[in-house]
Amino acid sequence: MLCDDCKKKPASIFFKDVSGGQIKEAHLCDECARKKGIFSEKKLSPMEVLQKLLKNISHEDEKVVCPICFLNLAEFKTVGRFGCANCLNVFEPYIKTMIKEIQNSEKHIGRRAQPGGRRAIEVFRLREELRRALEKEAYEDAAQIRDKLKTLGVENV
Repeated sequence: MLCDDCKKKPASIFFKDVSGGQIKEAHLCDECARKKGIFSEKKLSPMEVLQKLLKNISHEDEKVVCPICFLNLAEFKTVGRFGCANCLNVFEPYIKTMIKEIQNSEKHIGRRAQPGGRRAIEVFRLREELRRALEKEAYEDAAQIRDKLKTLGVENV
């Protein structure tokens, strides 16, 4: 598929704009997307995205007010901090939207397990066994467990 603007290069950016009940699609090459400000070389960090979202203050934001501390959404976006614990409940729908834009998802999946995770579990289990053996004053068992830990590469037993 060719770029909708230049009609020369292959489209690599597929952009949908949903506003006013209408959907507009654009298929652009990297160069045309950069010219329109849709695509940039620099990837924003989550903090930069949050700062950008917090700076987008509308007139409607001043109408959303916490009944406890009287902080409005516009002030929250400016300061970046809640006024009280109730602010979280009041601003929850807006915060969810911000989080979705920052993480590109509504669901937090977490980090993937690191290689060597099983080794860490084994070291933890052996250290617990060593602690219990020392509490019981079973020094021969403790020495065997210590040797197992050393074979796993644990030096400070």
